[in-house]
Amino acid sequence: MTENSRLIVAIDLTDPERSLELAEELHGEIFAIKINWPLLMVAGVKIIRELSRYGKVICDLKIADIPNTNHLITENVRENNGWGIIAHAFTGSDSLKAVVDSAGNMKVFAVVSMSHPGSDQFINPVSLDLLRMAVSVGAGGVIAPGNDIEMIKRIRKNGGELTIASPGIGVQGGNPADAILNGSDYIIAGRSIYDSENPLEEVRKINRSVNSVLP
Repeated sequence: MTENSRLIVAIDLTDPERSLELAEELHGEIFAIKINWPLLMVAGVKIIRELSRYGKVICDLKIADIPNTNHLITENVRENNGWGIIAHAFTGSDSLKAVVDSAGNMKVFAVVSMSHPGSDQFINPVSLDLLRMAVSVGAGGVIAPGNDIEMIKRIRKNGGELTIASPGIGVQGGNPADAILNGSDYIIAGRSIYDSENPLEEVRKINRSVNSVLP
């Protein structure tokens, strides 16, 4: 992993061997790896520890449960070398605070908006409320869509120094440079990388795009 990259690669696969191969191939050019339930359901929680050999692992579990369940999930991720965890904020401050309190040194990202159209129905109308709650309970970052520039701007304007990580890059239409220019700290891309014939070159292409707009 490199601190110079702003790219988090989402490995949303169900093949543990291929996931580890990708991590090994890409780790020198990216900031972190993000994994989701599909891989964990097949490989088990041990895959977090295995991937952590290649650097930072963010577990995108979008936790949305009562505080005790959130605590148990977060503790499990932490004990298996997770670097970061993603939780929904809409379940309320007590549930989100349980994640923050259980995270230890892990970075907690709260979902305040999503990259699919359905986010407009219930989440986006209260995004700023969710953002304020994330700040109040001590979350270190938020998730805001890279394919919705106006939302990124609102979150950046109201979120102070809170870290913004933005999915929706590539297949969902988001442009990495535009997201960074408008307030994202990190961009998240998955399918455009792992479905590419040359994932490493795709990563380098995204890095070049981002670097072109950095000071």
